[in-house]
Amino acid sequence: MALTQFENVEVSVLAGVDGAERIALSIGDQGSTMKLTPAQARLLATELIAAVNRAEVKASLKVGNNMWRRPNELSTRLASAS
Repeated sequence: MALTQFENVEVSVLAGVDGAERIALSIGDQGSTMKLTPAQARLLATELIAAVNRAEVKASLKVGNNMWRRPNELSTRLASAS
């Protein structure tokens, strides 16, 4: 899967003609916009946060449980149990 980085991401609240509010998510300079109900936007936000958390945990586990990092220093340390 190719990754695309976007410079512009804009989130705004729009009032619909029926009086219901929508959340507009605009990505990129090409004018691509998603209009979501508040429930849809909440679900998207929840899924994004969960995915970011999984990615961060996965990245932190690559360091290893028995690795201790300081700038310019990589050394292993023994895990201790109390």
